[in-house]
This record gives sequence, structure tokens and C-alpha cells, in this order.
Amino acid sequence: MVNSQSYMLNGAVFQMDAAPCTVQGRVLIPLRYLAYVLGLDEKNVVWDAAGKIVELRTENKKIKLVVNSSTMFVNEKSFRMDVAPILKDNRVYLPAKWVAEELGYSVGWDDRLNALLIGAPGNLPDPESIPLKIIPVNVRQCEFSESDLFLNQKISSSSILFYGEYANVYNAGVAADYVNGFVLEPDQEFSFNKVVGERTRQRGFIVGHDILENLTVGGGVCRTSTVLFQVARDAGFTILERHPHYLPVAYTPAGTDASVSWGWMDLRFINNLPHSVIIYSGLHEEEDNGRRLWAELWERKPLKKIDVAVLVKEPGSSWPENIEQTRLVALEKDDVSFISLEQMSDLLRLSPEINVAQGGRSAAAVRINNQLISFAEGNKMATIDNAEYQLNEAPFCLTNSNCNFWLPLEDWGNLTGAEVVWINGGPPSILFNLSGTGLDGRKL
Repeated sequence: MVNSQSYMLNGAVFQMDAAPCTVQGRVLIPLRYLAYVLGLDEKNVVWDAAGKIVELRTENKKIKLVVNSSTMFVNEKSFRMDVAPILKDNRVYLPAKWVAEELGYSVGWDDRLNALLIGAPGNLPDPESIPLKIIPVNVRQCEFSESDLFLNQKISSSSILFYGEYANVYNAGVAADYVNGFVLEPDQEFSFNKVVGERTRQRGFIVGHDILENLTVGGGVCRTSTVLFQVARDAGFTILERHPHYLPVAYTPAGTDASVSWGWMDLRFINNLPHSVIIYSGLHEEEDNGRRLWAELWERKPLKKIDVAVLVKEPGSSWPENIEQTRLVALEKDDVSFISLEQMSDLLRLSPEINVAQGGRSAAAVRINNQLISFAEGNKMATIDNAEYQLNEAPFCLTNSNCNFWLPLEDWGNLTGAEVVWINGGPPSILFNLSGTGLDGRKL
């Protein structure tokens, strides 16, 4: 197994003093152990330190390899390999596939174990018969800062597309810039006039028109108060003060506008949620020469860290003694525990793919038990080999952590056949049981 000092031969587990590695996508194994697995005794393995040459001998073949050379000689006939032997930490590592196949063995690869499989011709070992418990649990530690332990989720949004009206739309963009990034705490009041401030030239505003077509510095900021009113209303916030315009406005339906004026008309609302909210707003240029004024409310939900233990040995009556030293980190959101795809992939030796999908959200795919499972951030519907699978909760992402993509722990249990056990009086608070046997002795 790559990066592991454990290997299995004919059902027995052995330890090496150096681990296999990969070079250019090929597995290289320390000379001594590769020779042993391939049935070569020490007298048939010759190392020429001066020339950095390895000779492997059988009754019918003499194989010669040279460190840092991709040419292999078999009975003096040369062959070109796609990777060369290397010298690492005073040990010779050989390309396992090239050597094994030349000696008549079959060679395969198993993603679940991150392992090279070597067997008799046409008879590779069954990966499912190789227990996960022989794999040292080497899981990355999730790196968080205090600011990472919040999940920002969009709860409402609004936008209006404008053409022309340069001055008024420009002023709306200036007002949006003053609002952008404002954090509204639970039960805190938002006041448009207090946050945006007086509309003056010194503060970046220019002359625009008011609803009566009068010229005034800052004319047009009601567009910004309008989109803010809409997102506050849609989020269920208590609206303390809101004024319609004297006349209907063309850019939004009646009843959805909010008129403001410095000193006497304001837009005020209260954050009714138990968590803080960030207000984002701005003005974006569109490809068709339009300009889109937008606002969004994002709730900042605190995430709670939970210790998760891993069990890969048979539980028995004293299962706490069999728990691995390595711990996973779960994050609790809305009373649901989530585990990162990165940590679980380390544990199960998976090779996930994470990318940014259309709309700026992340998507992920991973193969478990030969099934391709795909997830999307914010979407409770996953797919297993193109068939729909309903998750307990939608995945979420943390962009400022080495553990980015998070999935419900219960779903990890369902997808891997593991048992998830909540432990009273921990830590650990949760046990992820991969042994194949439940704590009650039943087969999983």
C-alpha cells in the first residue's frame, strides 16, 4: 500500500521498514520487499553499489535495472520503461509493475486501499478480502481559524437591472458600497441613513434626480434602499420603517420599493434570526451595457467541533481499547454532524475530485465500492452511478480550510456500510465503526 509500511502476503500482514511511493503515477517498492513478494531469495538479488545496478535472477531470466535509468535489460535485451528506479534514503526502489509483469505476475490497482495488487497470472488478490484495519489510519488534521467556524449561507437576494440613468444608478452603487459587508447582529437594528450616511459630494455622491425630477446630490439611492428592503422582507425581518415613493417607480413593482431621504425618511429593520447576518451589496456591469444593482443577506451560523473516534478492529466486549489513535473532526450545524470529504478520503484511501461548478459552488465526486458518487454544495440530492440519492442534509464548503467539502456523517455511514454511534459522556462524542461488526455484535 502506497505510503504505508504494511503489506499483506497470502493472507498474513507484514511490516516493512520503508513505505512504497509513487513516481510519475507508478508505484515504486523497496528492492528487498519487492523481491520477497515475487519469490526471489537473497542470492538471486544482486546490488552493485558502484554502478547503482540491480540484478534479479530466476532460472530462465536475468533482469538488470539501473538507478535513474528507464531502460530495463532482460537477458541482455533492452526495454524502455515509463519510469526509472530511484535511490531514496539509501534504499533502491524499483518500478513494481514492470518487474512483476516481466516475472509473469498479474498487476492491478485498488483505489479503496490505495494499493498495488500482485498475483498469479490472471488471479489478482480480491481487494474486498483485504481488511481496512491493516491500513494505518493517517488522516490529515483539519486546520481552522476562529473565523472559519462559521458557515455563511445566503438566505435572501434581490437585484434590479438598469439601462441608462447614469447619475442615479451611479449613486445607487456608491450607497451599495457603504452597505456592503455590514454585519447585523441578532436583534440589532439596521438603519439605511446611519449606515450610508449623508449624501454629499465629499462622500462620493453626484447630482441625480429625485422622484419629482428635482436635481439633488445623491439622487438615486432609493434604488439601493429598495433592494435592501426586498431582501430584509424575504428573510422575514421585522420592518420598523419603510416609505413608498410619492409616485410609482418604473424599476420595481408597487409595494416593493423603499424611499429614503436624509434626515426624515429611513429604511429600518431588525435581524430576527439567532445568528449574525452579513449584508452584501454592489453594482455590476453587465455584458449588454446594463448595470445590475444587487443585495444579499448571508446568515453566519456558528459551527461546533466534535471529536470522532474510528474503530476498524472487531469491537469485542472491550471495544474502547480498540479505538484508533487518530481522530476525525466533525462540525455540527443545526444539530447535524458533518465530516469532510478530505478527512474521510484519507481514512478510506479514496481519490476525490472537487471542483467549482457553474454558479461558483463546489461539486465533488468520489468512487466508493466501485460506485461513482457525486455531490453538489447546497444540494441535498446526490447521485450514485447517475441514480438519485437523498442526503440527510445538503453539503457545505469552508473555503479557508484544508478540509473544504463537508457531508453529513450519517450519509458517510450509509455510503460506506459503517456504523455511526453517539457516545454519552465523551470525548470522543461519536464513534465511526468501520469494523463490519456492530457494537452489539451484529454484522453490519
